[in-house]
Amino acid sequence: MAFVTITCPQCGGQALIEAGRSVMCPYCGKEISAPAADGGFAYAPVDAQQSAVQFAPPPVQTDMQDPTVFGNQPAVMPAQPYQQQYVMPQYTQEQLLAAQQKRTNWYYTNAAMIGGQTLLFAFGVFYAILGFNVGAALILTWVLSIPGCGLLSALLRPDDAYIDKKPMFKSKIAHGFAQLILGAATSSAVGAIIGAILNALFG
Repeated sequence: MAFVTITCPQCGGQALIEAGRSVMCPYCGKEISAPAADGGFAYAPVDAQQSAVQFAPPPVQTDMQDPTVFGNQPAVMPAQPYQQQYVMPQYTQEQLLAAQQKRTNWYYTNAAMIGGQTLLFAFGVFYAILGFNVGAALILTWVLSIPGCGLLSALLRPDDAYIDKKPMFKSKIAHGFAQLILGAATSSAVGAIIGAILNALFG
């Protein structure tokens, strides 16, 4: 039994292989073969006789070489992108309270606009039932107020007050459209009920 030391051409690892056999390099998986013996006697150590294959680890890679990809040619390793860690800005308690107050005032403004729309629709329905022309004028004013209040709410939104939380809608256009729908639905429903009550009491 003759053994031959073979150096893997791909990773540089050394394997002591029985002559005439082919094995897979355990370091890179490339098939390596040992040439057959020429008929002479090759001495093999005792521990090598107990196994057909013995391995030595590949040499330590230096000079930025990656032989598994580029053979023995120098390889330029891709630079890792710099990951800049985002640091959350720190705000004082006074700043947070001031931002919360601005958001609260804006909420009250939206509620006041919806309240005004509700009263317009309620009195418009009430006067329309009574047969007064002012009822139609109030309802027309309510119709015109729907897009107007949505636009005004979007323009008044205090974006600088959202420092510790995000607004419900990132876009002001989306918020204005949502305010438009909310104002129309709420004021028409509640206004119709109030108008019916006023008609029942004073009609």
